[in-house]
Amino acid sequence: MPVPSSPASAPVGGGRQARWQPHNDQRRERIVAAVIELLEEGPAGAEVAMQSITERAGLSKSVVYRQFSGRDELDRRTRTTICEQFTDTLDTALDVTDGSIHRILHRSIGAVVDWIDRHPRLHEFLRRGPAVGDPDETNAMSSLQTSIAARTRRLVSGLAGVVGVVDEPVVDTMTFAIVSMTEATVTRWAHDPAPALDRDRLVAELANYAWSVLDGVARAHRLALDPDQPLLALLERLAVPDP
Repeated sequence: MPVPSSPASAPVGGGRQARWQPHNDQRRERIVAAVIELLEEGPAGAEVAMQSITERAGLSKSVVYRQFSGRDELDRRTRTTICEQFTDTLDTALDVTDGSIHRILHRSIGAVVDWIDRHPRLHEFLRRGPAVGDPDETNAMSSLQTSIAARTRRLVSGLAGVVGVVDEPVVDTMTFAIVSMTEATVTRWAHDPAPALDRDRLVAELANYAWSVLDGVARAHRLALDPDQPLLALLERLAVPDP
């Protein structure tokens, strides 16, 4: 008759793995941070050598390969981290509690312009392959656009719900159109060695284009938006039905 295993002894392996998990997470973060630093420092489009990564991270190749199954997984994880940094920056700019529609649009588009302008090599790296769990195997930038549009769509849908107007297909199309237009235009501007517009003029123009789309959709739903009124005050006004 087999002797039942002790409940206390069953999770020994799992417990050991759990104890090492924070240490392994820290190592992965060091490795990814090393890749990002080297991408920022190197020439545009250059491949970062594994030897350089291990030296920058202060780890041996064997340690790096224990943390990642190969270079593809490391590159995917790096793109995921870059995408998270990008969206964290944008989430702060999209704070609807601070400012009018115009201010929020200017701040958000300005954040996109500044990130792409300051991190051209990271932006280019996103276009060279997918991120972790990326349904678009072509490049991470396409999925990032979709992710940003989804975050913006949830925000706009929530605001529209306050005044009783939610047309999900229209909101989805509108937000993706604004996000993709902004990213494509900023990318073109950032790659132009002699752009016709300076940074502030570019932000102002793109914010005006975004406002035109938003205003047009609002008018189609019989909503009059004041782009210069604090957004929360505007929503409070719109949420009260006219007598």
